[in-house]
Amino acid sequence: MNPFALSLALILLAGLFQGSFGLGMKKFAPLSWESFWALFTIIGMMIIPLIWGSKVVPDLGAAIAAVPPSALIASLFFGACWGVGSIMFGRAITYIGMSIAYGISMGLAAAVGSLVPLFNIPDIFSHPSTPFILLGVAVMVGGVAVITVAAVRRDRSLQKNGANIVGVQKGRLFRIGLLFAILNGVFSAFLNIGFVKAAPAAQAAVEQGALPRNASLAAWIVVLFGGFLINLSYSFYLMIKNNSFKTYWAKGVGRCYLAVLLTAVLWFAALGLYGQGAAIMGELGPVIGWTMFLALALIVSTFWGIISGEWKGVNKPKWILLIGDALLILSWIILSLANSTRV
Repeated sequence: MNPFALSLALILLAGLFQGSFGLGMKKFAPLSWESFWALFTIIGMMIIPLIWGSKVVPDLGAAIAAVPPSALIASLFFGACWGVGSIMFGRAITYIGMSIAYGISMGLAAAVGSLVPLFNIPDIFSHPSTPFILLGVAVMVGGVAVITVAAVRRDRSLQKNGANIVGVQKGRLFRIGLLFAILNGVFSAFLNIGFVKAAPAAQAAVEQGALPRNASLAAWIVVLFGGFLINLSYSFYLMIKNNSFKTYWAKGVGRCYLAVLLTAVLWFAALGLYGQGAAIMGELGPVIGWTMFLALALIVSTFWGIISGEWKGVNKPKWILLIGDALLILSWIILSLANSTRV
């Protein structure tokens, strides 16, 4: 498979996983939210990355140690900022549903997270891909705006008709969820920025003999550690405050452990495959790949949201949602053209 096709295939698979992992966050009882989130954090942000990274990087510790102190601090900081956003994302799903939480959060994350690395590339405005990238991001932002309109229309329709949808709140909680999704979209962009800052770890892994597409795992471990600390600390704070440690041995909790494991595996598999695809794309990988990755995730999450009944009985808002998704698909096509014009 040629590099162009391989990078698209990896990004495609990553987007499918990213758009699906949120299913495990919709129903986690009898676990409390914080109990679920603590396990997800430990498995997805630490155990799986370390296992995968140690398998494909000859000396993972040495690769991480190769990151200059200033870049290491910056990467950890951006990872911590992303960690704050990921907590908001987990809450947003429980308030406004999967399709809207994904739509707003990841759309904004795609725009911010791709443009910052873009403007750090020397002579970027003379690059043949730049017009396609800017147009693709603009179309994606338009799609997010349309999806947000669909969310607001759905909330109004539910309140007007006195209807309820499982996993979707109304009124004040809906507005809080909407705010969390917007804030998470901004904070989540820092994950990609932190990933770029941790690039020396990936470069060191390549020098050790790791495949370039696998070397990105060393960079992920650096940036995710900042988010890991934030997420685990907040989860433990809530478990102490709410005395919810006991939910770990509640009746019927066995299936929840499986849900946590699957959620964590899908989540980091998405990031790992995105990192591989972006590495193959080269210098513009964190720009083009990031936006394509999240655009596809939004489309997949919309599918799951409709299947799980988040739009039951609200046909007009659902059609607005699908228009927003059509714009996301268009942005994916435009960014594919940007990738094909790389120099």
